[in-house]
Amino acid sequence: MGLFLFLFGLIIEFAITYSERIKIETFCELGLANAQMAEQLKRSPSTISYELSRCQPYQAELAQANAESKRARCGRKTKLNAKLKQIILNHLRLSWSPEAIAHELKLATKSIYNWLYQGKFEFSLSDLPEHGLRQRRNLDQRSKYNQSLGRSIDQRPIMLNQRNRISDFEIDTVVGPRGHSKAVLLTLLDRKSRFLWAYQLKDRTAAAVNEALMKFLATFKGPVHSFTVDRGTEFSKLVSFESQYGIPTYYCHAYTPAERGSNERFNRNLRYF
Repeated sequence: MGLFLFLFGLIIEFAITYSERIKIETFCELGLANAQMAEQLKRSPSTISYELSRCQPYQAELAQANAESKRARCGRKTKLNAKLKQIILNHLRLSWSPEAIAHELKLATKSIYNWLYQGKFEFSLSDLPEHGLRQRRNLDQRSKYNQSLGRSIDQRPIMLNQRNRISDFEIDTVVGPRGHSKAVLLTLLDRKSRFLWAYQLKDRTAAAVNEALMKFLATFKGPVHSFTVDRGTEFSKLVSFESQYGIPTYYCHAYTPAERGSNERFNRNLRYF
């Protein structure tokens, strides 16, 4: 909903929020006109038109980075020196996503997007592997119910965070890019060895995910110590693996793919190819 402030007879409209940007991206995919979007969000049509001018095709995350970049231009000294700039550029040219780079270099993801928008690199946003192809999950899949699922990643043991042993797995689902394959894959990445397992799913449901994980456990030789997943509904039934196999599951914070940076990078490369 649009927020307005009445001050001295004037109507001041507050800035578009990230959640509204996600809705605008969905509206664009549904083919809604600017006036329809404005009506849905209780915003003025001119505000919607300005928002859509941030990037085409419109993507909420890129638009958010663009907005934050403009707000950040207030004389603050950049942390981007020549050495860091070259390291990031090398990773981008190797098809790493900004999220994966941020995780690897201990940077804020939005900083990398801001630098891309500011033209700090000889690299275009359109050259990102996932540009225009990212499959954003429905907002309902990040419901309050899912926010309380299982153990938080904050409870993950130090040993696991340091990648000192094998058989701690980052898990995610991968959907083919729009207009191409509709296949759904379940990927499991060993955090230490970086070996990847992939299983084709019949659909993106909790039942399909659990079925594939049962196949994995039946063929994997050795103990499995843990799973780290996001808060998608397809991972909402993993608690059964702890009671049955003693495998704890750790859930990342919402909208933080960098917490599974290794798995995210492999998945983006799978989508790209």
